[in-house]
Amino acid sequence: MLADLSFALAQGAVFFGVMLTLFRFRRQIGLGTFIAALCALTFAENYLAITVFVGIGPLTYTPGSVVLFTGKLLLLLLVYIREDAETVRQPIYGLLIGNLVIVTVVVLVSFQTRVGTESAGTAIDVIADSTWLSVWGTFLLFVDCMAMILIYERLVRVAWIGLFSRIWLSVILVLTFDQLAFFTALYAFFGVPFSAGIGGFLGKVSAAGLYSAVLWAYLRWFEDHVDISWHPHRLWDVFDILTYRQRFEALSEAARLDPLTGALNRRALDDSGQSIIDECLRNSEPVSVFMIDIDGFKGINDTHGHAIGDDVLRQFVVALKETLRVSDPIYRYGGDEFVVIAPGADHAPAERMAGGIEEAASRLPVGNTGGQLSASIGIATATHGQTDLAELITAADRAMYAKRQGTRDRRRPSQNELAPDSGG
Repeated sequence: MLADLSFALAQGAVFFGVMLTLFRFRRQIGLGTFIAALCALTFAENYLAITVFVGIGPLTYTPGSVVLFTGKLLLLLLVYIREDAETVRQPIYGLLIGNLVIVTVVVLVSFQTRVGTESAGTAIDVIADSTWLSVWGTFLLFVDCMAMILIYERLVRVAWIGLFSRIWLSVILVLTFDQLAFFTALYAFFGVPFSAGIGGFLGKVSAAGLYSAVLWAYLRWFEDHVDISWHPHRLWDVFDILTYRQRFEALSEAARLDPLTGALNRRALDDSGQSIIDECLRNSEPVSVFMIDIDGFKGINDTHGHAIGDDVLRQFVVALKETLRVSDPIYRYGGDEFVVIAPGADHAPAERMAGGIEEAASRLPVGNTGGQLSASIGIATATHGQTDLAELITAADRAMYAKRQGTRDRRRPSQNELAPDSGG
């Protein structure tokens, strides 16, 4: 029994470990690598779910459902938490369409004249005979993913439910529904033993708990933000409404964009900034505010002209957007000063983010002059209390100027943590 359990844990460790590694380095190798790997495993997942059953003690389960399917749901939820609904719909649609294409091709192949070993033909027959089951499973996956995101969003609004519990409960509720819907078909039409259904469900619950714990640790220690789901959502169009990008476009239509740089303007900061802070504090989550100032910008205007200065501002905002996430709104505060609000980021992740901004700025040229840009950055972080946006901006501004005065010859962002009266 211990040997079987060890093999099961090893399967999950290899699968989840590799996929988390691909996701962690998505900025370097592209998110498409992660999505392609996830989709490529789907065929093996479906085939194992139909044909392979193993046991741990008295329990029987299929690794396709317990190890791969459960892990896939958690990974899709990770994409939603760290990116947005617009991003997570890419692998979901890819899985939906890819599965249907595979089913269609296999059915067509099953009608061809067989040449070669009998075992190859048998494998095709097994898959072809389960065609409608694959279609049913594909439909369930689509429903599962939408339901999981909606449940997660509802749980975000419950302040006393922590990140681990949100993840685990979202997946458990979806897995319960999926098990009832999918195993009923397996039992009724393929004669899969009832014991496999019980073992499979218990295995999924256990796997979901382990995967959720790993995901919680990953989000806490390897990502810049704890959780981006700070904002309220409407529920009637999960892929078009539950995204920051759609709200960003709504702000654009309301003339809340700076026309020169494309960043949000002061009006947008006044309208939405405080609500972001309030939501984070209600959820007992950290929030950081950055005050960013381009070094020597007046000299750039005076020496090279306002056209070059305007181009520098535009390029700088592009660099900010590429460095930060869509959940981190960028506001032009005035002139060459910008404010960024980072929900879910406490001081250490905020420092890493500031380092990324500094590095991105250093790669920007100043027109055709051969010079390079630098920026001064002040950070104010609040994790508890009733700190308002004005206090955070003031603290970040003080931190920026204090650091600039102390190290004028260095291009390193300043860091300061605002400690509210409550002791945060």
